[in-house]
Amino acid sequence: MKKGRMKYIVLIIVLIIYGVFMYLFFGIDETRERKATTTLLIGNSAVWNYSFRSWMNITNNQTLSSLNWQKFTTYVNNQFFGNYSVWLDDKWYLFDDNRQAVNYQGDLFAYQADFDMDVLPFTVSDIDDFSYVNQVLEEHELSSNASYTLAKMTSFDFDKDGVLEDFYFVSNVFATDFFPDKYFSFVFMVKSGKIYMLYEDVDQNDGTNGCRPQLYTVADFDNDRDYELILVCSKYSVQTPVAMLYEFSDGEFKIVISNQ
Repeated sequence: MKKGRMKYIVLIIVLIIYGVFMYLFFGIDETRERKATTTLLIGNSAVWNYSFRSWMNITNNQTLSSLNWQKFTTYVNNQFFGNYSVWLDDKWYLFDDNRQAVNYQGDLFAYQADFDMDVLPFTVSDIDDFSYVNQVLEEHELSSNASYTLAKMTSFDFDKDGVLEDFYFVSNVFATDFFPDKYFSFVFMVKSGKIYMLYEDVDQNDGTNGCRPQLYTVADFDNDRDYELILVCSKYSVQTPVAMLYEFSDGEFKIVISNQ
């Protein structure tokens, strides 16, 4: 009787220890993400809200106006700029604690969150080795002798494994001194020699179509300990660029939310 009771007690203790371990291993991150709430200002392209593990475009004028005079953590051209109040008119304006206007030049990213957002710094440089670019062009039946209006790359540890991943940005959109039969725009990551596509757009060129992408922000927007990234893509004669937030899951990039 005592021996059976002891086995029962040991089993309960093992289950409790297992439950505590599983919560510490999975539950804390799950709770962090579930409780995370944030509002993102992507320049003048988009305003996104994340809550209850879901993303939403904020487009209602009344809701946008409710953000006026609220304080946001701001970045300009991917550099920390300060904590300022915002005001929306023809664009987002910034004000200090005395409600004095603060001038800024460049791409604005601002967030308001109930957690300290991990924003990843990066710098963009010219591509010096076009091997992977040529591979992508050939896979799309495009000439490796193509001319470019955009040929940039950057490297950072996107998946936090201690190894840098390379991100490439190439396009022939907005050409002024040449006129290709087809336009193209590609954004892709290279990891361990493998190409992971984020953005691809290829079509016949009529001189006014196409979209040229750029990397806007890399951060852990939803507090799940994984980086996501934002691309913006500019089109001919369109004032508001396309904004897209990507996450990497199951070995591929997926758009979580877009302003279109």
